[in-house]
Amino acid sequence: MVSPATPYIGRFAPSPTGPLHFGSLATAVASYLDARHYHGQWLLRMEDIDPPREMAGAADLILQQLEIHALHWDSKVLFQSTRSDAYRETLKQLEADGLIYRCHCSRQQLKERGGLHPRRCTYTGNPDKPHALRLAVADESEINYTDLFQGQQHQHIKQEVGDFVLHRKDGLFAY
Repeated sequence: MVSPATPYIGRFAPSPTGPLHFGSLATAVASYLDARHYHGQWLLRMEDIDPPREMAGAADLILQQLEIHALHWDSKVLFQSTRSDAYRETLKQLEADGLIYRCHCSRQQLKERGGLHPRRCTYTGNPDKPHALRLAVADESEINYTDLFQGQQHQHIKQEVGDFVLHRKDGLFAY
Protein backbone atom coordinates (compact mmCIF):
# COMPACT_ATOMS: atom_id res chain seq x y z
CA MET A 1 0.00 0.00 0.00
CA VAL A 2 0.95 3.62 -0.29
CA SER A 3 2.49 5.33 2.70
CA PRO A 4 3.65 8.92 3.31
CA ALA A 5 7.24 7.69 2.96
CA THR A 6 6.51 6.39 -0.55
CA PRO A 7 4.27 8.82 -2.43
CA TYR A 8 2.11 7.28 -5.12
CA ILE A 9 3.22 7.81 -8.69
CA GLY A 10 0.99 6.51 -11.46
CA ARG A 11 1.97 6.53 -15.08
CA PHE A 12 0.64 5.91 -18.53
CA ALA A 13 3.05 4.95 -21.31
CA PRO A 14 1.43 4.76 -24.75
CA SER A 15 3.29 3.96 -27.97
CA PRO A 16 2.65 6.53 -30.71
CA THR A 17 1.60 3.96 -33.29
CA GLY A 18 -1.82 5.53 -33.86
CA PRO A 19 -4.71 7.03 -31.92
CA LEU A 20 -5.61 5.62 -28.52
CA HIS A 21 -7.97 2.67 -28.74
CA PHE A 22 -10.61 1.96 -26.12
CA GLY A 23 -8.39 -0.43 -24.13
CA SER A 24 -5.60 2.13 -23.90
CA LEU A 25 -8.02 4.84 -22.85
CA ALA A 26 -9.48 2.56 -20.15
CA THR A 27 -5.96 1.87 -18.88
CA ALA A 28 -5.18 5.60 -18.81
CA VAL A 29 -8.39 6.35 -16.88
CA ALA A 30 -7.69 3.59 -14.33
CA SER A 31 -4.12 4.77 -13.80
CA TYR A 32 -5.20 8.41 -13.54
CA LEU A 33 -7.97 7.67 -11.03
CA ASP A 34 -5.63 5.54 -8.92
CA ALA A 35 -3.10 8.38 -8.78
CA ARG A 36 -5.78 10.86 -7.78
CA HIS A 37 -7.29 8.48 -5.20
CA TYR A 38 -3.91 8.17 -3.48
CA HIS A 39 -3.18 11.92 -3.82
CA GLY A 40 -0.23 11.09 -6.03
CA GLN A 41 1.19 12.23 -9.31
CA TRP A 42 0.15 10.98 -12.73
CA LEU A 43 3.00 10.94 -15.23
CA LEU A 44 3.00 10.42 -18.96
CA ARG A 45 5.81 8.66 -20.81
CA MET A 46 5.68 8.35 -24.59
CA GLU A 47 7.15 5.01 -25.73
CA ASP A 48 8.62 6.39 -28.94
CA ILE A 49 11.50 3.94 -29.26
CA ASP A 50 10.25 1.86 -32.21
CA PRO A 51 10.27 4.27 -35.19
CA PRO A 52 9.25 1.66 -37.80
CA ARG A 53 5.91 1.18 -35.99
CA GLU A 54 5.26 4.83 -35.15
CA MET A 55 2.71 6.94 -36.98
CA ALA A 56 3.56 10.57 -37.78
CA GLY A 57 1.60 12.89 -35.49
CA ALA A 58 0.36 10.08 -33.22
CA ALA A 59 2.10 11.42 -30.09
CA ASP A 60 0.34 14.79 -30.43
CA LEU A 61 -2.95 13.05 -31.18
CA ILE A 62 -2.64 10.91 -28.04
CA LEU A 63 -1.95 13.99 -25.91
CA GLN A 64 -5.03 15.69 -27.38
CA GLN A 65 -7.17 12.62 -26.72
CA LEU A 66 -6.07 12.53 -23.08
CA GLU A 67 -6.82 16.24 -22.66
CA ILE A 68 -10.26 15.84 -24.27
CA HIS A 69 -11.03 13.22 -21.62
CA ALA A 70 -9.77 15.54 -18.82
CA LEU A 71 -6.75 13.36 -18.06
CA HIS A 72 -4.11 15.93 -17.13
CA TRP A 73 -0.58 14.81 -16.33
CA ASP A 74 1.44 16.38 -13.52
CA SER A 75 4.84 16.84 -15.13
CA LYS A 76 6.51 17.29 -18.48
CA VAL A 77 5.86 14.37 -20.86
CA LEU A 78 8.91 12.11 -21.01
CA PHE A 79 9.77 10.87 -24.48
CA GLN A 80 11.77 7.64 -24.30
CA SER A 81 13.71 8.59 -27.44
CA THR A 82 15.41 11.39 -25.49
CA ARG A 83 16.92 8.83 -23.11
CA SER A 84 19.04 6.89 -25.66
CA ASP A 85 22.37 8.16 -24.30
CA ALA A 86 21.44 7.06 -20.77
CA TYR A 87 20.39 3.63 -22.08
CA ARG A 88 23.67 3.22 -23.99
CA GLU A 89 25.66 4.10 -20.86
CA THR A 90 23.66 1.61 -18.83
CA LEU A 91 24.28 -1.12 -21.42
CA LYS A 92 28.02 -0.38 -21.27
CA GLN A 93 27.97 -0.73 -17.49
CA LEU A 94 25.94 -3.96 -17.62
CA GLU A 95 28.39 -5.36 -20.17
CA ALA A 96 31.39 -4.34 -18.04
CA ASP A 97 29.73 -6.10 -15.09
CA GLY A 98 29.18 -9.25 -17.16
CA LEU A 99 25.40 -9.03 -16.83
CA ILE A 100 24.47 -8.97 -20.52
CA TYR A 101 25.53 -11.05 -23.48
CA ARG A 102 25.25 -10.96 -27.27
CA CYS A 103 22.74 -13.28 -28.89
CA HIS A 104 22.17 -14.16 -32.54
CA CYS A 105 19.11 -16.38 -31.98
CA SER A 106 16.09 -15.73 -34.15
CA ARG A 107 12.53 -15.67 -32.81
CA GLN A 108 11.93 -18.94 -34.66
CA GLN A 109 14.90 -20.59 -32.93
CA LEU A 110 13.61 -19.45 -29.54
CA LYS A 111 10.09 -20.62 -30.37
CA GLU A 112 11.50 -24.08 -31.16
CA ARG A 113 13.10 -24.08 -27.69
CA GLY A 114 9.86 -23.24 -25.90
CA GLY A 115 10.33 -19.47 -25.92
CA LEU A 116 12.93 -19.29 -23.15
CA HIS A 117 16.54 -18.58 -24.01
CA PRO A 118 18.74 -21.58 -23.11
CA ARG A 119 21.88 -19.42 -22.97
CA ARG A 120 23.64 -22.02 -25.16
CA CYS A 121 24.39 -19.50 -27.89
CA THR A 122 26.36 -17.21 -25.61
CA TYR A 123 28.17 -14.96 -28.04
CA THR A 124 31.64 -15.98 -29.15
CA GLY A 125 31.76 -14.85 -32.79
CA ASN A 126 31.91 -11.86 -35.06
CA PRO A 127 31.20 -8.55 -33.25
CA ASP A 128 29.99 -7.00 -36.54
CA LYS A 129 27.22 -9.57 -37.03
CA PRO A 130 23.83 -8.17 -35.91
CA HIS A 131 23.00 -9.36 -32.42
CA ALA A 132 20.63 -8.66 -29.57
CA LEU A 133 21.84 -7.87 -26.07
CA ARG A 134 20.17 -10.03 -23.41
CA LEU A 135 20.16 -9.59 -19.65
CA ALA A 136 21.57 -12.71 -18.01
CA VAL A 137 18.86 -13.31 -15.41
CA ALA A 138 20.18 -14.92 -12.22
CA ASP A 139 18.79 -18.36 -11.35
CA GLU A 140 17.43 -17.10 -8.04
CA SER A 141 15.66 -14.06 -9.52
CA GLU A 142 12.19 -13.98 -8.01
CA ILE A 143 9.75 -11.16 -7.36
CA ASN A 144 6.82 -10.94 -4.98
CA TYR A 145 4.26 -8.17 -4.82
CA THR A 146 0.67 -7.52 -3.86
CA ASP A 147 -1.70 -6.59 -6.67
CA LEU A 148 -4.73 -4.61 -5.49
CA PHE A 149 -7.08 -6.86 -7.48
CA GLN A 150 -5.33 -10.23 -7.69
CA GLY A 151 -3.66 -10.28 -4.28
CA GLN A 152 -0.22 -11.73 -3.61
CA GLN A 153 1.75 -12.46 -6.79
CA HIS A 154 4.98 -14.39 -7.31
CA GLN A 155 7.16 -14.87 -10.36
CA HIS A 156 10.37 -16.81 -10.85
CA ILE A 157 11.87 -14.69 -13.61
CA LYS A 158 14.52 -17.16 -14.85
CA GLN A 159 12.01 -20.02 -15.20
CA GLU A 160 9.01 -18.03 -16.47
CA VAL A 161 10.58 -15.24 -18.54
CA GLY A 162 14.23 -16.13 -19.03
CA ASP A 163 17.00 -13.91 -20.33
CA PHE A 164 15.22 -11.05 -22.02
CA VAL A 165 16.33 -8.63 -24.73
CA LEU A 166 17.40 -5.12 -23.72
CA HIS A 167 18.72 -4.05 -27.13
CA ARG A 168 17.38 -5.58 -30.33
CA LYS A 169 19.33 -6.83 -33.37
CA ASP A 170 17.98 -3.89 -35.39
CA GLY A 171 19.61 -1.42 -32.97
CA LEU A 172 16.46 -0.40 -31.08
CA PHE A 173 16.09 -0.50 -27.30
CA ALA A 174 13.57 -3.06 -26.10
CA TYR A 175 12.85 -1.99 -22.51
